[in-house]
Amino acid sequence: MKRDFYPWQTALVLLLVTVVLRLLGNHFVEALPDVSPLMALAFVGAMYFPRTWGWLIGPAALLLTDLAFLGINQKTDGSGQLFTVWTVIGFGFVTALYAAASAFGIWIARHKSLPKILTGSVVCSVLFYVATNTYSWFYDSFIVHLQGGYAPTFAGWLQSNTTGLPGYEPSWLFLRNAAAGDLFFALVLLLVLDRALLFGHAGEKAAPRMA
Repeated sequence: MKRDFYPWQTALVLLLVTVVLRLLGNHFVEALPDVSPLMALAFVGAMYFPRTWGWLIGPAALLLTDLAFLGINQKTDGSGQLFTVWTVIGFGFVTALYAAASAFGIWIARHKSLPKILTGSVVCSVLFYVATNTYSWFYDSFIVHLQGGYAPTFAGWLQSNTTGLPGYEPSWLFLRNAAAGDLFFALVLLLVLDRALLFGHAGEKAAPRMA
């Protein structure tokens, strides 16, 4: 019997699980440092869910956790206002990165393979890391001129992507943890969405995009 509700039902479950895990990661930072299924959901999920809305799953999870639960006021520019120009720009920038990861997933969907998905997951992790650190460097150096922050130079940008600011953990630890988490959750999603591809069952037909 055809289950027309299967795509959106699966997407809803994965979305809720992602939100819960992001919330847990926010409250138990030491146990789940920078580990989230969000990038994997945006990248891998877009390969299997309908193109008309599958690419929205990642941004939707980000919206639910950052706006409805985590509180965007934790990411303001220090003015105490809930919404500021740079708060909105920053949120829009991060949302665009997840949407780009979804577009990347859609691009390789027709010729997907386990090596391509794992490599793509690492590429998404690295690009997200460099892009967000670059934004942080630009914001600290040119917008708020943060005292003791990054210098508005190439050296300052390089510092933001390697050692980070003194007194904090090195920035590269974020990349290590995020990449490991993205790979792990990419495999988990394949376990849910396409076990034939994950386990290399050549005799089985790979799971098609849900319609």
